[in-house]
Amino acid sequence: MLFRPLTTVLALAAALGAAASIVGAAATPEQKCRAAKNRTAGQYAACRQNAEARLATGGDVSKYAVAIGKCANNFAKAWQKASAKAAAKGASCFEAPLAASDFQTVIDAATTSVATALAGDGLAPPSNGLLKTGQTTSYGPGSDGDLQKGTARSYTDNGDGTITDNVTGLMWEKKSDDGSIHDKDNKYTWGMLSSPYTMNGTMVTEFLAALNSDDGFAGYTDWRIPNINELQSLVDHEKLGPAVNPAFYMDCTGGCTVTTCSCTQGGDYWSSTTSQNIIGAARNVSFSAGYESFKGKSEPLYVRAVRGGS
Repeated sequence: MLFRPLTTVLALAAALGAAASIVGAAATPEQKCRAAKNRTAGQYAACRQNAEARLATGGDVSKYAVAIGKCANNFAKAWQKASAKAAAKGASCFEAPLAASDFQTVIDAATTSVATALAGDGLAPPSNGLLKTGQTTSYGPGSDGDLQKGTARSYTDNGDGTITDNVTGLMWEKKSDDGSIHDKDNKYTWGMLSSPYTMNGTMVTEFLAALNSDDGFAGYTDWRIPNINELQSLVDHEKLGPAVNPAFYMDCTGGCTVTTCSCTQGGDYWSSTTSQNIIGAARNVSFSAGYESFKGKSEPLYVRAVRGGS
């Protein structure tokens, strides 16, 4: 669990403090790192609340989006700085399985719930985990666009070429139009058409290898290809060409980078999921209209990397 009851925390702190005073030991690099990350989480939560307070009084959504982006960016930098400082002294600091994005997702959900309650609507009930489809046009009573069931989508642009899905906790690679490894026009193969049908195509050997090399893209080295359900979660069934939320398709002009734009091709994107009836094929999503299909694993398709998730 991420959080403990306050009495438990205070008792634990008292016990650790007493033990430290008895032996006269200085705080270890691990303890300093955990303390720094705890402060970072608190500072991010406060930053979010301040941004929400300004939104409540001013109503400027664009300024709110910029403020939230700065909160997230500062959070990521401080988090990585604490990790790097510990690593420089040969220490680790809860690098796995918990990550900055895990805490950020929890804090995002908490601050959103608080803002909802302060607006007089009460705390939101627990989500059933299913997202709204995005369809808002009603085609009669009981239709999807009429009921609009599911959890509302929420995304944060982290300012480093990534987008965090605040509902699923997944962090997505943005796509660019600059000829880089992130270029929206790049296509890659999935893998082997014959036994053992391994996922070892160019999306692994070239694309993921580049993202996860050295310090990693945006500071992470655990980028992967999304499974079919994760990839489908990006589809917005109200939109066409491409059928995605505006967070993944805006300001896409020639020469733009992942930090200055967000692109999506209206074509087929690979998932990591193999077709259950034709194992020489894998599942893909076409963002021209948001439908799922499958293609032979040697065929070159578009890709978008993801990280995180349970």
